[in-house]
Amino acid sequence: MKSKIRTLFYLMVLVFGLTVCAPFVSSKNFGVYAQNSISGFVFGLNRQPMSDLNVELMDDLSRTLGRTRTSGSGYYSFSRMSEGRFTIRVYTYGTNYEEQENSVEIQNITTSNSSGETHIGGHANEQRDFYLRLRRGMTPANVVVFVQDIPPDAKKLYEKAVADLDNKRNSEALTQLRSALEIFPKYYEALERLGTEYIKLARPESFQAAEILFAVAIEVNPGGFKSWYGLAYSRYSLNKLPDSLTAAQKAVELSAYSPDAALLYGVLLKKAKRPDEAEKQLLKAKEFSKDTMPSVHWELATLYGNDLNRYADAAKELKLFLKAQPGTKDAEKIKILIADFEAKAQKK
Repeated sequence: MKSKIRTLFYLMVLVFGLTVCAPFVSSKNFGVYAQNSISGFVFGLNRQPMSDLNVELMDDLSRTLGRTRTSGSGYYSFSRMSEGRFTIRVYTYGTNYEEQENSVEIQNITTSNSSGETHIGGHANEQRDFYLRLRRGMTPANVVVFVQDIPPDAKKLYEKAVADLDNKRNSEALTQLRSALEIFPKYYEALERLGTEYIKLARPESFQAAEILFAVAIEVNPGGFKSWYGLAYSRYSLNKLPDSLTAAQKAVELSAYSPDAALLYGVLLKKAKRPDEAEKQLLKAKEFSKDTMPSVHWELATLYGNDLNRYADAAKELKLFLKAQPGTKDAEKIKILIADFEAKAQKK
């Protein structure tokens, strides 16, 4: 443990000066006339903030208008919306909670002047908080919550880091997290959060630091799903495939409904030349994500086309990939590949 921590702090110095990528947030301009917004918090048991959950905004025809992720404090928001009826859906992959949705109706005041020009006035700022329910069969007694006695100074630094991340002050946040770990090197939440932020940097040095952070985290809490998944992903990014496969398997065992874990495990099984097992995991990722992850279609297509000689299925998955990502720069090459797979399917 001590040697890992020494190496960890060395790597944290290496990545200290790197440019920090902003957390993933997807939003759109939903209306040019109004500046409406919907925001809120997502909570679990005992009002525990639920971070890094996918939240989706849909119109009254169930069409997706935008997606975002909850912040460290469980906060989400959508802005620049027109009036209308909307649905907010919280996806709970990798947790013990059920998905939940809520409806919101926004109305603005419309007036016309003497020239006949229409003006939409009044900005609606709606708040919808979510209090998630446990999945069927789960009770509070079944949900294991990892608790540590944190030194007050370290806890204060961690809370400041979460606030900084929520406000896109990423460099400051990383400094706070590193400082919290200097005070308390076994601080589980800080280890997990800093590892996650280093993965977002997507640099060899940051993946190496993330690997050590997550390795320490699972020594502190062997039942932490996010740490096992982070360890698997960082090792995969460093091309440590056998070790990554082991960590991904553990992540899937800990969270049977996580599409991200199933996708990563499927990719690793495919690289390990275990195509039948890979297909099972990729199909699970497709099911758990409600078919919202285009990369699953791509991985299934290459599995069917290159490993299982199921060319018709490969062509079908590539078509679904293009439908999900019509603007991909390789669209024409993919269309040629589809035609090739369809031709091979006819010859079988």
